[in-house]
Amino acid sequence: MMQQLYFETEKLVISSTLIHECAELQGICDSWDDKMEIEGSVFEPDYIQKCFSQGDLPPIKNANKSPYRLLSIKLKDTQELIGFSDLYFGYPTSKTAWISIFMIHPSYRKNGYAQEAIKMIADECNKQGFSKMGIAVYLKNWRALRFWTQAGFNNVVGIKGDKDYSPDAYARIELLMC
Repeated sequence: MMQQLYFETEKLVISSTLIHECAELQGICDSWDDKMEIEGSVFEPDYIQKCFSQGDLPPIKNANKSPYRLLSIKLKDTQELIGFSDLYFGYPTSKTAWISIFMIHPSYRKNGYAQEAIKMIADECNKQGFSKMGIAVYLKNWRALRFWTQAGFNNVVGIKGDKDYSPDAYARIELLMC
């Protein structure tokens, strides 16, 4: 089993999620008010609890919770929970850490916290021997597409989704930071 993660930035603490944080992280999920428009679904009411107990595992044979980590993002000075992310180490290649979700509560956006968190997560993954990080972003999520490309996720490795365009069609672009 992989070790618990804990690291600090200038303004943030990023650490493995603790069970008592799950309800508050679910509240952060629920603050995403345009998720249905962007992705065609809302979060399940127990999404965070499932991530904590089972992991949000990639669609590969023998995927298991061992290389998965759910991470809480807190303000360093107050320990206030402002967001979360996750990582699956070793997907889609052994040297890649994959993010299936990254979210900062809307009240804390536009303060540089997200960029600071991703930089630290990338640095820590690199220290642990992962030379790449990946994420899939829904094409209707313009805010996220801008964020991830500015964060250095500039290598397109795939596009998956509905075959034909329609207002109810959805597609994701897979991006890598190398």
